[in-house]
Amino acid sequence: MKIYINQDEIEFTLEKENTLGDVFTSIENWLTPQNYSITELFLDEEELYLTDRDKWENIPFRDKESLRFVALTLKELKEQNLTTLLKYCRMVQQSLKDGNLELLNELLGEYSYIEGSYNVLLEDFSNSIKDHMAALLKDNGFIPSGDRTEENVKTVLEAFMMLEAVIQGRLEEVTQPERSGAECYEAIVSLMPQMENVSLLLQTGKDREAMDVIIRFTELFQKLLRVFTYLPAETQEDHHQDLKEYIKDMSGILKELTEAFTSEDSVLMGDLMEYEILPRMKSFPRYFESIGRRGD
Repeated sequence: MKIYINQDEIEFTLEKENTLGDVFTSIENWLTPQNYSITELFLDEEELYLTDRDKWENIPFRDKESLRFVALTLKELKEQNLTTLLKYCRMVQQSLKDGNLELLNELLGEYSYIEGSYNVLLEDFSNSIKDHMAALLKDNGFIPSGDRTEENVKTVLEAFMMLEAVIQGRLEEVTQPERSGAECYEAIVSLMPQMENVSLLLQTGKDREAMDVIIRFTELFQKLLRVFTYLPAETQEDHHQDLKEYIKDMSGILKELTEAFTSEDSVLMGDLMEYEILPRMKSFPRYFESIGRRGD
């Protein structure tokens, strides 16, 4: 049997594999370390749905002619899924604008699958986006379906417009990482003077101003870390060998900062900014300035 990855036939030695499930597992284990994910499977040009694995995994493969795997890099897969999510969001908006209830109800029927993707695609690990959208849809009579006024429709439409902006931003990080990285780097550099004043702002009762700076810095730095993973390998190799340790270190401190923000512990926030983050930001240009240059 011939085995293909996308359109290319590969030389892959089958040893103890007896079923299609065995072959799938072997190929998947071979592709995963190369950062590829299987998205489609075809047996003699007939598609075998990955979600129905129990229906085909025990089929013997010896009398079959070909098995073709469609595989995408993790970056390609994320771009594809974000594009799908963006199209869904825009279709909901259009159905709301047109008053197309048939299409709207069809789309809302799929929403449980859509909201399940926020965690991975939008890094919504705290479920803030998911919970916010769920509350809006419930309170305005959409899920579950109920009475809706024009104001309800307007509220939900605006929510999906805001969601579209978030999705578009994430998609641009994947498709244009150098430009996104450069913009993010410059924004963090510009924010540095305000970061140096956070402790003073907290000490003088200007908590809201301090919070705004902390939120802005946290969002920007997290975005920069996301973008960095999408940069070409040669760009990442420009950086120092201890970059991973720097990222790990800063990520841990940002987690503490987020927890302090959630618990409204202004003393801890000020200490983290003054004694942990700012000293480490002195190394920031050394690690990330090449991203800024490449975005030009």
